[in-house]
Amino acid sequence: MFSSSVPATHDRFFDRERELARLDEAVQTLKRGVPKWLCLVGPRKVGKTSILREMERRSVARGPGPGFVVLDVFEAMPVSLEIFRLLARLSVDTLLGADSGRTLSGADTPGEWRAGLMASERFHELPAELQRQISELPELKVDGDSLALLLNLPERLATALDTQLVIALDEFQELATISSGRGAPDVMARMRAAWQRHRRTTYVVSGSARNTLLELATSSRSPFFQHFEVLEIAGLPRPDAVALLARESEDGRAIDASLAERIYEVVGGNPFYLQALGEAVAAESGRATARLRNGLQRSLFSDTGRLSLYFLNEFQRFVGRATTLAATLNALTRGPLTLAEVSRAINAVPAAATGYLQRLGDAVIRGEDGKWSITDPVFRAWLEWRQPGGTVVPMRLVGDEAELAVAERLAHLGFELVYQSRGSRGAFDLIAMRGAGVLAVQVKRSALPLRFTKEVWERMVADGARYAWKWVVAQVETEGEVRLLDPAKVKRARGFVLDEKSVLERPLQWFDARPRRKSSRT
Repeated sequence: MFSSSVPATHDRFFDRERELARLDEAVQTLKRGVPKWLCLVGPRKVGKTSILREMERRSVARGPGPGFVVLDVFEAMPVSLEIFRLLARLSVDTLLGADSGRTLSGADTPGEWRAGLMASERFHELPAELQRQISELPELKVDGDSLALLLNLPERLATALDTQLVIALDEFQELATISSGRGAPDVMARMRAAWQRHRRTTYVVSGSARNTLLELATSSRSPFFQHFEVLEIAGLPRPDAVALLARESEDGRAIDASLAERIYEVVGGNPFYLQALGEAVAAESGRATARLRNGLQRSLFSDTGRLSLYFLNEFQRFVGRATTLAATLNALTRGPLTLAEVSRAINAVPAAATGYLQRLGDAVIRGEDGKWSITDPVFRAWLEWRQPGGTVVPMRLVGDEAELAVAERLAHLGFELVYQSRGSRGAFDLIAMRGAGVLAVQVKRSALPLRFTKEVWERMVADGARYAWKWVVAQVETEGEVRLLDPAKVKRARGFVLDEKSVLERPLQWFDARPRRKSSRT
């Protein structure tokens, strides 16, 4: 069963053995008293949190060993120094919670917090000063003066209990924003100063803002320069992505290896994209191409689709209210562009365009040839779909050449193309919309004249009448030329025939005209 709403662990976790081995190595060195810090870098939704949670699960399953604290910085919004109080409380809960028989971090009041501590025998074995500081955590005034206490408390507790602690901070780069206020402490420098003295605690950080995180971990200007070992988290390799889709679809309509390969070709190896599209495809029936096409329509090329809503949120996160940033992103849907080409596309001077590209951060990337492009090709396809004429994008991904040619011709005429379920399309291949009007289209990939059997023709006539659609036959030449044929000009000659005389010279005028009372003859 597909699951993309929560981090995958245990039997829902898939592969990533190389990454887990690196994390386990950090745990083993911690046990030897030599902490190793790791920085997990990768795009959003690639599975960093799942890896951290699975690392925690496997370590706990092996028996006595380090305690684990996994904290997403976004759990304390807006991001402030309060995140360090939460981190300290989670550390106390990890090391003392099981002994007290209750979840300490979930205590709603200082009284409940202290009652939980009193129930822990190990708490009473701690030094008196440490007991007092832990007891007062809920009421502690969190500021620059108390920050050192909060940063060092997990290490002091692990030392007093003769154990180790692994602290994993997701979206770590967001902590840098705390230092931007007037009089705010330099949080990153204070963290590094405290952490580098710790021997019982090791740190694993991760985040989705790749460039910012790499700057924090590797730049000589960063307090953490040369303190982190960087571990790149990429999408799943093709064989693993195919295996994931096949396994997760077992509870629904199966996705075989061939269809899984096509899904991978469309969205790549990002686990979230695979899960979201795989779930939509598994819910479809029919032939593989129709299932993939309809699944894409439901999840990516629909205003309410799972992937579409995700990318809308990403778009708003990248551009905010800045129309200049939105224009820059939209310009890059045309493909890799030089700075001069971006400048011309958004009608800005190169210096301004450079600033916009820099502000877009990880949304864009500069290639070795100096050209700029959108980092995520799936995000790029979604952006292109939202633009005028973008309704041809779905067919460019999964349609055949003839359908794509027809879609581009209709888009040029001002139609919007939408994919319907195979059942609602009936006898037709495509449904085009212009305003409130609907045009059904059957695509033929052969030269004129076109011949139809009585059964096929009558089915098109019946479906057109049933749904009150106008309909045409689109004839596509081998070189890609598209001609729209008027079914009212069909001839009866050993079946039903459309020839040169049925070509619509003014298709928009024909479509906008009032329907005749008499239907196409059968």
